Amino acid sequence: MNYVALYRKYRPDTFDGVIGQAHIVETLKNQIVHDKVSHAYLFTGTRGTGKTSTAKIFAKAINCINNKDGNPCLKCEVCKTLSGNNMDIIEMDAASNNGVDYARDIREKVQYPPTTGRYKVYIIDEVHMLSQGAFNALLKTLEEPPAHAVFVLCTTEVHKIPATILSRCMRFDFRLVPTPVLAQHIAWVFDKEGKQYTQDAVNAIAVAAEGSVRDSLSIADRCYTVSEDCLTYDSVMSVLGVSSRQKTAELARAVIANDTAGILMSVNQLVSEGKDIARLTKDLATYFRDMLIAKTCSNAQQILMSPDDVYKSIKALADSVDVNKLLYAVDSLSRLEGDLRYSISPQILMEAVLLRVASSSGEVDYQGLDRRLSRLERQPSNVNADTLLIVDRTNANSIWSGVKAEIDRLGKPLLTAVWKEIKPSLSGDDFVVSCNEGEYNLISTEYLQLLQGIVTRLVGKQLVLQKTTTVTTQDVDKQLRQLGDNVRFENKTQK
Repeated sequence: MNYVALYRKYRPDTFDGVIGQAHIVETLKNQIVHDKVSHAYLFTGTRGTGKTSTAKIFAKAINCINNKDGNPCLKCEVCKTLSGNNMDIIEMDAASNNGVDYARDIREKVQYPPTTGRYKVYIIDEVHMLSQGAFNALLKTLEEPPAHAVFVLCTTEVHKIPATILSRCMRFDFRLVPTPVLAQHIAWVFDKEGKQYTQDAVNAIAVAAEGSVRDSLSIADRCYTVSEDCLTYDSVMSVLGVSSRQKTAELARAVIANDTAGILMSVNQLVSEGKDIARLTKDLATYFRDMLIAKTCSNAQQILMSPDDVYKSIKALADSVDVNKLLYAVDSLSRLEGDLRYSISPQILMEAVLLRVASSSGEVDYQGLDRRLSRLERQPSNVNADTLLIVDRTNANSIWSGVKAEIDRLGKPLLTAVWKEIKPSLSGDDFVVSCNEGEYNLISTEYLQLLQGIVTRLVGKQLVLQKTTTVTTQDVDKQLRQLGDNVRFENKTQK
């Protein structure tokens, strides 16, 4: 007989076997008991939380003639028939059957009554994969289906489903299963299988599953045969490919101590042992998160579900570092996980980030300020905000640039010709603006008071408007004649 995976072998067949979804199970059972079954349901949530399993149990329960408190009895003829191949529970995979023709086929066949039970149930998995045409073809059927038809739509990406479909379904959101509940379930499965284990090993599997029942059983399946003896915490860590806790702790300790050589040597050693940089980054981010929890939470060990010796080492290291630095480390490593996907030199990038974290105290630094300013500049609400002008008080051109920018901001821009002809200069505590007669007349009549206020506000100087002397053609000719006489005089002197 072929081996059956644990997640298939221990798939629940009654509502009582569904773990971590009491809010959904109780509602569905009450609907069955009071005969208030709706025509369309939408099950949404993360992978491995029981959507499809609940849909199958629900399909049996509403057809069972001897259901017990909403659960199918699994003994009557209807339950036995529906447990195998039948025509009353139709499962569709929308990922491969996503065309409008499949939706039309459902619309045509749904009119035929069930052959065994009271209802014909359509379970459409990954329903968000249906095309827009397929959704449109299902609209009328979902709104007014035959009395014997029930639709159960399952999806992990509910945001991709049209609002017209959502409004026609009764929605149930499946939550991630709490880690202690997962640990208890895995222990129950190992007990059924006769596998010896330590509680720390079970806790490690539950933590790695991240709330998914199917993932937890898949990991348990991999760990089941890692050793014929008792399953230990270290065995689970080796199967998961997680970096050694001891080496991760050494790297974290080097980061906290700002030990540049230790950081580079630890990263190089882990990489040479075949550790993936992305996985190492995640493990290190998790380790710093655990340190943050150990430092700030009174029930940290219950949250982390770590062995006593592991928790003691985390707690001791956490007590030696400031919370701000731990926060900075978690933030930097979390961003690094995303940056690694686009890096051609992941090891160098990771080393640079770790060295930056090591040299930082976790307080506000210039890099953090730069990121904040960049975010503020990108916000549309700040495009038209008042700008703080920074000018060099010792540079006349810098002061005049600030004056012009302030005039532009006030909606009274100077003419381009005027701007180009003006020659600013500094004379003691005065800011001198030199211009010809035309610019002088324009500024003195239109802008003088405005300019004086701006200059005083920017640099605290007095504005002096100065009119330059106009040079005539006769003056130029006279200067040229004088220059020619000087040249002839110098030539005679040389001879």
